[in-house]
Amino acid sequence: MTPTFHHGYHAYFLGTALRRQYTSLMLKTPSRTCSTCGSRPDYATLFKPGPGPCKLTEGEPCPPCLELEEFDRECQAILLGLTERRRGIVQRINQCHDPFIQRLPLELASKIFSLCGPEYVPRSEPLFIPLFWDDLKKSHIKPFNIILGSICQSWRHIAWSTPALWSTLPIRLHRWGKPNRVDLTLEWLGRSAQIPLNVVIACNSRVKTAEVLTKENVSLWKPLVDIANGCSGRWRSLTVDVPELVYSYIVGNGEATSILEGLKFGSTHNRRLSARFSLTKALPTPTRLVLCTMPLRSVNIGWSNLTYARINHLYVNECLVLLQQACRLTTFSLDGLLQGRDEILPAPSPTIHPTLRYFDVLELVEEQSAQQLLDFLSLPALKVLAYDSDCNSLDNISAFLHRSGCKLISLQLKADDPDHFSGLALSSDLQSLEGFVYHGHMDGLLHYLNKPLNEQDGSTFLPKLYRIEIWGDQTAWSSLADLYLFRPLRSLSIYLETPINRSDKTSWPDKETALRFQNLVQKGHRIRIVGQIFGENQKDRNLLPWIVETRMSETRTAD
Repeated sequence: MTPTFHHGYHAYFLGTALRRQYTSLMLKTPSRTCSTCGSRPDYATLFKPGPGPCKLTEGEPCPPCLELEEFDRECQAILLGLTERRRGIVQRINQCHDPFIQRLPLELASKIFSLCGPEYVPRSEPLFIPLFWDDLKKSHIKPFNIILGSICQSWRHIAWSTPALWSTLPIRLHRWGKPNRVDLTLEWLGRSAQIPLNVVIACNSRVKTAEVLTKENVSLWKPLVDIANGCSGRWRSLTVDVPELVYSYIVGNGEATSILEGLKFGSTHNRRLSARFSLTKALPTPTRLVLCTMPLRSVNIGWSNLTYARINHLYVNECLVLLQQACRLTTFSLDGLLQGRDEILPAPSPTIHPTLRYFDVLELVEEQSAQQLLDFLSLPALKVLAYDSDCNSLDNISAFLHRSGCKLISLQLKADDPDHFSGLALSSDLQSLEGFVYHGHMDGLLHYLNKPLNEQDGSTFLPKLYRIEIWGDQTAWSSLADLYLFRPLRSLSIYLETPINRSDKTSWPDKETALRFQNLVQKGHRIRIVGQIFGENQKDRNLLPWIVETRMSETRTAD
């Protein structure tokens, strides 16, 4: 029986076979210049004329040359027709094989597409949009909207017609040398219609941007910045991580209004810059600010709506000025407190902030100290405090809590000396503590946590504590399980800094402790041992099920 071919595939294979046969035949003929008309045929490529025109008579092509040109045109028309026919057949195949999306109304299909965005583009944190960087593979990946559009023509039509998929506008300045970069960026922007935008203007950190982006070649990369400026009235969030020179060109489009909610400047690894951010006419009043590289006075914004601030490298009085201006601030995270006083700002003065609920001064190095800052602060609404005991003495913290009169519900502490926590926990300011996050050695801390009663007054030690997170390598696994004997714990998370070694099982929980953890999980408690297994290239995951299964398999093997 003669096999039946799909017309599209038949055309493809027919065209391929014709090219191969024609090329094979013609390559056997020596390539030479025609002695009559002077043309040099190119037998290596089908339907491609030679480098010179026919010069037979008065510049007119000879009849065989005209016949060949006509034949080539007919062949090209046939191939184009078959290609177009094949495209239509493939489209019908896709419609049959994908009966769900393509049969839905466009509005509903667009909604489904917009809800299927990847996890690495978080919608709740528009400030932290990565430039399509895969942390696991350490490489750039294709944007999700481009992948959707590459599936088929119908999906491409849906993706191109879904503005929400294009609401993140990445401006990669290190790619200005590509001639089509401006056109592609404008096309991307056009697909976003008129919805609010999350704009990212950045450079690849692996490229020496100071050498790539200069005043001499400003005419080459500035058009990309101008595209972002042109839509400044639609900026919902703006992330900028560029050399100092570029900041002076980010000025907006001159509109007097701004809907900007989130601002992020610089990378946490950059040094403090003297750059300035200011729009031409608008004064943004964002609710979220991440400031890694610029002084506070260099950011021309309104502070009245700010509720979240994560600041890197500020002077003490800069922090106090920020708290005085941002009267609605609820979350303040400080990384790198600078010593000394900025000469332009006034001298530090006592500050009472009535709305701040989360205060983080954990990420400070030893030679830096938050004590001077805490001495000027009173935070009556504070609920969560994170700090390093190397930068804050016990007396300083106790005085701060007593002066604020706050009732903490969560404490995040980095300490090498467990007596620091024990002395603090005995105070009345922490009796309402519900959650505790600890970075440091566990043996001394467990000595206090595993006490059912306070020996002095008979009261329960931290009576409301039900959630504990521990960061660091552990050995006292049995003592961690004993925590459930003395307090009403509901959640216990251990985050291992060193991967578990399969061959060194002394660092694991033993079989009895692993089964105790498993029984507690079955009773509804949340227990997690988060980390990696040595030699496996994976992200951190909950290793408790694997540990239990491994210990049980050892028992079965021994039997």
